[in-house]
Amino acid sequence: MPSSILIVEDNRKLSGIFKEALSEYFEVGQAYSLRQARTMLKDFDGCLLDLQLPDGEGLELIGPFKRARPLSVIIVVTAYGTVSKAVEAIKSGATDFLEKPVDLEQLVGRFRDLMAVQRGDDMVAESSLMRETLTMAERVAPTAFPVLITGETGTGKEVLARYIHKRSGRERFISLNCANLPSEIADSMLFGHLKGSFTGASECRQGLVEAADEGTLFLDEIGDLPMSLQPKILRFLDSGAYLPIGGTREAHSSARILAATNKDLKKEVSEGRFREDLYFRLSAFPIRVPPLRKRREDILPLARLHLARLGRQIERDVDICEDALAILQSCNLPGNVRELFNLLDRAFLLCNGSITSRDISGLLDGGVRDDSSNDFWSQTRASAIEKERELIAKALAEAGGNKAKAARILGVSYKTLLKKMKRLDI
Repeated sequence: MPSSILIVEDNRKLSGIFKEALSEYFEVGQAYSLRQARTMLKDFDGCLLDLQLPDGEGLELIGPFKRARPLSVIIVVTAYGTVSKAVEAIKSGATDFLEKPVDLEQLVGRFRDLMAVQRGDDMVAESSLMRETLTMAERVAPTAFPVLITGETGTGKEVLARYIHKRSGRERFISLNCANLPSEIADSMLFGHLKGSFTGASECRQGLVEAADEGTLFLDEIGDLPMSLQPKILRFLDSGAYLPIGGTREAHSSARILAATNKDLKKEVSEGRFREDLYFRLSAFPIRVPPLRKRREDILPLARLHLARLGRQIERDVDICEDALAILQSCNLPGNVRELFNLLDRAFLLCNGSITSRDISGLLDGGVRDDSSNDFWSQTRASAIEKERELIAKALAEAGGNKAKAARILGVSYKTLLKKMKRLDI
């Protein structure tokens, strides 16, 4: 059976948009109030939760949901200006948060990634490089050392961070993407604030550092951490101490810091965008996740694992021929594991029961095609526009009119598809 997600959102139109986007990969239920949602929680694996509901705060659902389904994935959605509520949600057990307006492609991808990570079924180590990486992770896991996980986009840095956490014996795992951290509330979100410490601070708020006490705080995209916060993170790493906004007395937390980045932090240091002392402190135990092109032995088991998961989610078995697997193992895949999975998603939806070498080569950007006259990029502009119109129409037909599904088939974002349809008068 496919995994299931409960959408708790009182705006019925918005709830319907979320359902359309998620329904390709998940069974989806809808609730429009706290009262209704409470009767449905035990039947779902995940939850998309609006924090502002007509009969109370969505926060009230998180505890009961986690008790009923400890491995559930809860993503909260917040309006701008109420992001501080996300701290409380994560403290209560939410897995992640997204700001409105929600990017539908990001939403679907986040649920799929997090559900896979919660099950731990993306950790493949057939290659010697990946086995070495996991050996290092297992050695550092039981310690309190900070770990800096580096690697290209899409290699699975968060998967490795959760792998380390699960072997650490620590309690909760709290994840924060520093690239999405609004600078005006970043300090409060990490370290908390006292009542009256700034305009709008009507009550004391706990930060994520405190919420992660005795657990793990994962700072993804650490290279994008605001410079103003870097000294405070450094002090916390050195002593476990921090000062909430408006506070006069230091607080302490035993949270263990794991950080990840796809940036060259040495270059960021040399160009003045990252503190050198923080870089050295974080990199006491660095682990680099190798790109997929350097661990090609992992490609085939990853592909089979992902297709098996897709089959369970969509309840449709699909085979992949040996020639198609050979192409996957030989191609470059600069987007790494994420690109591999996206490619397989599209091939899975387009094929007629078995993914062939033609399916794969036709989807690869710059890949080999049996009929060069069909190469979209070699056509004249007029032919290219017509071809684009045909591809969109075909994808919409394949998706039964579901635009979010059609966007995934085409490998573009939902917003991009809408713009193209408007431009092409579809």
